[in-house]
Amino acid sequence: MTSQAWISLGACAGLLALAGLALVRVGRSPMALPLSVLCITLSTWNFADFALAHSGEPGWRIMALAAALMSVPSALHFILAFVGERRRLAVVMFSSYGVFGAMTVTALAALGSARVAQVVSSRGFALLVLAFSGPLLLGGFGLLTQHLRREVRSTERTRAGLLLTGLALLVTLLSTDLVAVLGQDVPRLGNLGTLLGLPAIAVVALRLRLFGRDLSNVHAMYALLLALMGVLSYLAVFQLFAAQYGALVVGTAAITLVLLATMRRGVIAYVAQRERLEQMATLGRFSAQMAHDLKNPIAALKGAAQYLKVEHAQGRPWDDKGDFLDLLLEQVERLDRVVSTYQRLGRVEPLRAPLDLNELVASVLSLQAFTGRPEVQLRRELAVDPPRCSGDWDLLANALENLVRNAFEAMPRGGTLTVRTQVVGTGLVLSVEDTGEGMNVRTRERAFDDFYTTKAMGSGLGLAFVRRVVEAHGGQVSLTSHEGRGTTVTLRLPASEAPAGVPVSGQGAPWPSC
Repeated sequence: MTSQAWISLGACAGLLALAGLALVRVGRSPMALPLSVLCITLSTWNFADFALAHSGEPGWRIMALAAALMSVPSALHFILAFVGERRRLAVVMFSSYGVFGAMTVTALAALGSARVAQVVSSRGFALLVLAFSGPLLLGGFGLLTQHLRREVRSTERTRAGLLLTGLALLVTLLSTDLVAVLGQDVPRLGNLGTLLGLPAIAVVALRLRLFGRDLSNVHAMYALLLALMGVLSYLAVFQLFAAQYGALVVGTAAITLVLLATMRRGVIAYVAQRERLEQMATLGRFSAQMAHDLKNPIAALKGAAQYLKVEHAQGRPWDDKGDFLDLLLEQVERLDRVVSTYQRLGRVEPLRAPLDLNELVASVLSLQAFTGRPEVQLRRELAVDPPRCSGDWDLLANALENLVRNAFEAMPRGGTLTVRTQVVGTGLVLSVEDTGEGMNVRTRERAFDDFYTTKAMGSGLGLAFVRRVVEAHGGQVSLTSHEGRGTTVTLRLPASEAPAGVPVSGQGAPWPSC
């Protein structure tokens, strides 16, 4: 065999290793699934190229074509996930999967039909592939280039630059093989593209922590070792079934599936252990907060009950002990309110009452003087005499506390926290703005997803809870953020006029006269 065939086999091992690492993060990172699909399609293409050189069976040429076709939508999907445009351009992304999926099925049908094989190898099919792939890939690379120009942080710029270089080499040079497979007379440079592009993507995934802190060089070595074992298994299958094309396809496919499953199981065990520890820490903080809320009323109940017990044991009358009985009832009611509040926090069921948004802001911010963060400057920009809104004081206050706490955590070296209330049309707008670290485009896209967090000890429930609270009040929430320039979260709530004299929720004071 030629050196090109051995390069293809080595590239197949490296791509399978990277695919296994990416599969571990599927469901936790939007980039994991498209990267794993891209790596699997490219490894299939490299293996088909090796098999073609080893056996000369023309069916492998069709397999290579099918794999090359599916690399186009998966590359676009990966780019959109990286630049944070996956949801906005979802129609384009899924349409590309549909179009190229149909082309791939057509190509695979050529394995059993000479007529379809003739169509697939025609110049018209080649032009059709180029007509669809060209604009999609150029658009994707354009978005990646735009993202590179906009970023201010060196790490993110390095990630974007390496990914742009690696993907450009992979896709551009692979296209020469695609055109050659379709019967055109061009030099095949796909192996060179894999050889040059794969290291750039691997550096971004591992050294630059594309998927966070969970994957390390140790995991990469483990995945690469398993991939090399898989390649040796491929060679063994080829020796055993050299003349049986069907057995070769089934055997290599089975090895690939077992290899990916083993990689995922091995690496995910370590990741799962870390996540369990983080979940236990989150549960511990939640339990500590609940214990704090319950401790004071329980202590008051215990003290009053012990005093009355002593009085009863000494035979003293209870006629003048009405205050203690009132205290017992008051603390029981307090416990009931605490339990009800935690239940409503879980279900996000608002108990509506007229409230003054400015008073709610003042109440929440009054507690921030005790945070011990003098390097953070608090600013209030409150609307003058805003209309009242109908809402749940406890839920909205808890949502605002979440936003304020996030803002403090985003400014470890100090900054300015601004809370604004505005009247916009027939509604009220509450915004929390910080001058902290900001979010990258991928974090910004998933900020309101349940259980999504970038913090080592975070629960991923803060912004998701804020979104549910605002939507339960018939409002909307939005977020703008730029790395190095801070974050602004905006809550839009419907205004609701209430007659004067109705108590403000959480305050017990009447509304001032208009």
